Amino acid sequence: MNLNYVVSQIVGFFAFILSLFAYHQKKKKKIFQTMTLANVLDIIHYILLAAYSGCITKVIALIRNEIIIIKEKNKKLNNNIVLIAMFIIYLVSGILTYKNIYSILPILAAMIYLYFVWNGNELRVKKVAFYCYFLWLIYNICVFSIAGITSNVVSIVSTFIAVYNEKRVNKKQGDKKWINILS
Repeated sequence: MNLNYVVSQIVGFFAFILSLFAYHQKKKKKIFQTMTLANVLDIIHYILLAAYSGCITKVIALIRNEIIIIKEKNKKLNNNIVLIAMFIIYLVSGILTYKNIYSILPILAAMIYLYFVWNGNELRVKKVAFYCYFLWLIYNICVFSIAGITSNVVSIVSTFIAVYNEKRVNKKQGDKKWINILS
């Protein structure tokens, strides 16, 4: 094990700790703020691993999250042109960082997440994140990111619990739309 790898794992574990807290936030803005710091640490983590597909996905995620926060205040940004532009950026990034079939997974996860988060509510954001973590898990296994693997497994469980708790609270309040937790 070289020093780069060890440092990458330490940074990755710090990113993981922050991401644990993100999806337990009640507001979309708070989710994105917490994830911003986690993404910065993940960028460093993936650079040190030379896992550039994961790195560029996290860079774009920083921009995407800011656009989503701004678009909620500025209705001019709340249109499909911005959404399509973000998809094009992801596609071009996927082409430029393509290494093997697994290098597509972070880009795919980010595009799925973007589609649902663009107009989704907080519960929808959490649900989609739950499924996207599985794509990231496969990628992290392929790039030998112990921090990423640990993060994904725990985040899958943590996000499931957050969604379940929100479903349970809403069900107690008589809201029937929460009947199927992850469907």
